[in-house]
Amino acid sequence: MGGRSRILAAVSAKARLSIGEFSRLTWLSPKALRLYERRGLLLPDFVDEYTGYRYYRPSQAERARTIALLRRVGMPLERIGAVLGSTGQHRRALIEAYRVETTRAHQRAVVLLDGLAGSLADEETPEDPPSVQSRVVTPRAFISTTLRTTAADLPAHIERSAAGLLDRAGATVDRAQPLMVVYHGEVSWESDGPIEVRVPIVDRAAADGVEPEGMEFYAEVAFAEVQFPTILRFFDAVRDAAARGAYRPSGSPREIYLEGDPFRCQVAQRYIELPN
Repeated sequence: MGGRSRILAAVSAKARLSIGEFSRLTWLSPKALRLYERRGLLLPDFVDEYTGYRYYRPSQAERARTIALLRRVGMPLERIGAVLGSTGQHRRALIEAYRVETTRAHQRAVVLLDGLAGSLADEETPEDPPSVQSRVVTPRAFISTTLRTTAADLPAHIERSAAGLLDRAGATVDRAQPLMVVYHGEVSWESDGPIEVRVPIVDRAAADGVEPEGMEFYAEVAFAEVQFPTILRFFDAVRDAAARGAYRPSGSPREIYLEGDPFRCQVAQRYIELPN
């Protein structure tokens, strides 16, 4: 039976391409094809059980080229899997979401480079410290999700988490209150938080938590500095203000995104007044 099966497989393989032939057809290296096989993105049509040789159908070339195009624009493999596993409007929505994230990341990079070029050209001039103000904060009901992320993936994780929470909240979203990202741990190129993304809602019964009334210091972050690591000086200024005089910092520092705008942000820190 084993010999017969192998003969039938060999006959069928005539309609297939070897991994080398498929590589030349798709302009994907055999190494890349093996990676996509391991990740479940592009499986060979047939694998010879005796030799381990892999064979592909010519009709699989279109899927291979789609993977290559998505990799060329930097899409991670797990997101490529989601795109390939979807169809129609859902597939278009996934690609559009990635396009928006990529555009915003490019905008942030351009602004950061512009600011860096200016600061290096005029590095002898000391930079003015951020202006810090204080205010009373009313109670806020919210739903939230907690995750770990490094600075490299922080913007994308915030946007995806916020989108999921907004979908969950539906009509209960409190449009009068801002989106908030609370830093329960350090986030840097190596450290991964955790962070908590909060979406405000009006229905306290459905809330994951309610932040009580209190006082906070805050600073408006300039457009060019709403990104790591330039935003860190605003965290430093707010923390210093909350630790100065008769105050004590309370809770974790946070970013507040006004009207959901990823380029309009405040950094804030709750505080309590110490007794005289």
